[in-house]
Amino acid sequence: MPCRLLLVDDHPALTRGLAALLSQEPDLVVNGQFASGEALLAFLEAAPTLPADLLLLDLRLPPPHDGLRLLPRLRREWPALKVLIFSSATSPTLVSQVAAAGAHGFLDKSVEAGALLAAIRAVHTEQLVFPARLRGRPLTPAQPVAEPGYQAAEVLLRLRQLSAREREIIGLVREGLSTRAIAERLSLAELTVSTHRRNIMHKLGVHGVADLLRFAHEHGL
Repeated sequence: MPCRLLLVDDHPALTRGLAALLSQEPDLVVNGQFASGEALLAFLEAAPTLPADLLLLDLRLPPPHDGLRLLPRLRREWPALKVLIFSSATSPTLVSQVAAAGAHGFLDKSVEAGALLAAIRAVHTEQLVFPARLRGRPLTPAQPVAEPGYQAAEVLLRLRQLSAREREIIGLVREGLSTRAIAERLSLAELTVSTHRRNIMHKLGVHGVADLLRFAHEHGL
């Protein structure tokens, strides 16, 4: 199934150009272009079913609905609609706010077409797409963070990557259960539990049970 897209930007020439670019891709379909948050909301509210899989959203939109104000409502009323922010405003604090509001990714408008297409496809397949500074760094209380707001966003993004099963296993690790005991409790193979534990460590950027227990305690897992 192709990825159905909605484009929101207050520069019609940009949305037309994006639509032309995306229409050349056989797995992408543009179902709507809007110059304001108000127009987008009217379209979504009138649709009998969700008309798109992914929304490419600029942050700088005419009042009263700028992109940052739209995000919480979109996530609340249309939770199945993935939101990829496409903006020229890229301050660390803003990226952190966008992540906290529930966006699935953040992309600078200066990226090349190939990077945009790759990001759209990644978000469509349940991946989070944020600047590298929000991904891939081990999180420890002593780690210095150069940009205000980034560490909180990093933690949020890592937590959002955990599956329900992985959260359940973290809870059992906190209870002191071994891999074998967890496998017996959940009726899983030990190898499966070991794989889950490795994935948990990788997603959270921690090393060893002690780090995992500290992280879980600090973040309520």
